[in-house]
Amino acid sequence: MYNVLLVDDEPFIVDGLEVLIDWAKLNLTVVGKAYNGKDALDFMKFTHVDILITDVKMPKMQGLELISEAKILNPNCKCLILSGYNDFEYVKEGIKLGIENYLTKPVNTDELTATLEETVKSLDLATSKVIFTPDNSEWHILRGNILSRWVNDSITSEELRNRADMLQIITDSSCYSVAIINITLDSNVNSQVSKIYNICYNYIKSDGKIMSFEDMYGNFVLIFTHEQYDDRDSYILNILGRIYDNITSLNVKVHITLGPTVISYKELSKSYKTARKLFEYFLIYPNKKVICNDLIDDSKLKVENLISIDHNFIASSLVSKNKEELFDYIDKLFDEVINIPGITPEHLKMIVVKILLTLYKSMSSQFVLFQNEIINHQSNLLSTIHNIHDLKILKETLKDLFTYIIDKLNEKETSTSPVVYQVLKYIHKNYSKELSLKTLSFQFNINTTYLGQLFKKETGVSFPNYLNNYRIDRAKEYLLESNLKTAQIAKKVGYMDPNYFYRIFKKYTGVSPTDYKSLK
Repeated sequence: MYNVLLVDDEPFIVDGLEVLIDWAKLNLTVVGKAYNGKDALDFMKFTHVDILITDVKMPKMQGLELISEAKILNPNCKCLILSGYNDFEYVKEGIKLGIENYLTKPVNTDELTATLEETVKSLDLATSKVIFTPDNSEWHILRGNILSRWVNDSITSEELRNRADMLQIITDSSCYSVAIINITLDSNVNSQVSKIYNICYNYIKSDGKIMSFEDMYGNFVLIFTHEQYDDRDSYILNILGRIYDNITSLNVKVHITLGPTVISYKELSKSYKTARKLFEYFLIYPNKKVICNDLIDDSKLKVENLISIDHNFIASSLVSKNKEELFDYIDKLFDEVINIPGITPEHLKMIVVKILLTLYKSMSSQFVLFQNEIINHQSNLLSTIHNIHDLKILKETLKDLFTYIIDKLNEKETSTSPVVYQVLKYIHKNYSKELSLKTLSFQFNINTTYLGQLFKKETGVSFPNYLNNYRIDRAKEYLLESNLKTAQIAKKVGYMDPNYFYRIFKKYTGVSPTDYKSLK
């Protein structure tokens, strides 16, 4: 029987369809019901669905988006649309997605039954083609879909076994392991794609115990089957090494990982998930042909205890716009970290994150003229760092941020009025002294009221706010990096009255100086 999923944000429609249609007579069974697109998609990730019947307009995820995502999970899924609107645009988009029919509400049960009969015939025909022609494209698509669901642990053991013979899937082996081949292609080597896949398939055919498919990330996945006591590990590494050599001979960049051996087909997802995680280790071992599970270190090494980041140096170099100094420091920092025994990709990424966060905290006053732009730029970097698996790219990402900040500093230096620029420089140098708009207007021979208006227009904040922010930022540094008492720090940053400093610090940070120092 084929599996059906009913989706509509109106429960009475879903329940009504389940009762009104004689599903068993059509060789169908309703395996699930959902009341929004997101829940339906989550259901499909773990349950095979042959026919999806869905409403168009729903909360959380619209019907057309659900169909699009469902087709990614299962390209062979047949989809029917229900809608209260006979909207041509919906029909047109549905046709693009390959729907079987577009039915308007209230649903005509005869029309729906007729559509389901035709859909079942289509499924029967597709299945019969797969059975009798195992080398055709439909067979490979279905097999790839089942293998993908297997490694992602989204298929039941019963369904996998039922389809194993038809799709030549090996489920009776003693051991399994998953290798992932990631190929980086650019516009200059797209013509090499067929050669690359031929290389992989030649090894698969010669072995006979290797299954393969392309996963949702575009990786070439190999599932190795072997007996528990044979010397299969060295054999697998030998095959993967030769695949690596053949692909790199085409001047194509390739990364290969091998997950751990598991002793049951039910545990295959563990090997696949580990193989995916291992790609991060190319940050540390960029020249390895194949990265295996034995490189993962579970010792929970605390890298912060082994290396210190000179945040003050980074900040001062940025302010002085010394790009060469910064780049040299980053190269040396990572060269040092990469040689620490037990270092992991997470450690490397956390160094970058730590630099970004500290940079923002310690230099927020210097960046006040373009603070929002810096925050947005940093947010984008934080979201992409997770997906970086190349040390060179990780370092370049950090260097790009430094270049961006220096360019912005130069840009604002030329666009900011000379008076405000000089005032800012004066504040940064003399923040520990008594400063006010009156003293600054006298210093720069300008009207006090006009200076206040010009300062706020150029910086976006009032002079008192800017000065307090800058002083509090410096106080934070002293609290975390020195053993000075709070009263001493207050004087160093321009507050002669410790009690006033305490109130201002708490107003701007939300915590007292003592509590902030405890973070040390």
